[in-house]
Amino acid sequence: MKDIVDLLYKRDEKGLAELKSRYGRLLMKIACGILKSPEDAEECVNDALYSIWNSIPPERPEKLLPYVCRITRRKAIDRLRYNKAAIRSTELLGELDECIPSGCNIEDAAEKSELAAALNAWVKSLPDKQQRLFVFRYFSMYSVKDAAKSSGMSVTAATTALMRLRSSLKEYLIKGGFFNE
Repeated sequence: MKDIVDLLYKRDEKGLAELKSRYGRLLMKIACGILKSPEDAEECVNDALYSIWNSIPPERPEKLLPYVCRITRRKAIDRLRYNKAAIRSTELLGELDECIPSGCNIEDAAEKSELAAALNAWVKSLPDKQQRLFVFRYFSMYSVKDAAKSSGMSVTAATTALMRLRSSLKEYLIKGGFFNE
């Protein structure tokens, strides 16, 4: 990964080609999970690669994978907002509505730094398997089936685990004073 960053830092287009070769499928999966349109996802990934090209330099990320995934996710969410096609996003994020303070939707609430810090602390406190499942489902916006597969679980086990995780998150946020039941 450091070699890709070095190539990009030197403005060598081989770095971009290597980046797309190594991570292109993952970036497409992230974008498709959010957009549900292969055409939009492909355009989003290209936009993300362009942003990465323009951001390195001056940026020099130590961990390339999270960096490119974050940029791709942001591009996909921006595209989703632009298209006003929030059906998938609304349904998915609706699963978290019971855990987030009333009067807020998940996007508004996540922008508040205290809530974001609490969410991060809660996720970090989870065992690896549950952490992976939660992040795949609600950060990368994988389907339950794909999140289960990526976490090494059956769909039924993942569905049950996600229900328990949402309940645990709600309890955690109530204890943290973010909202009253």
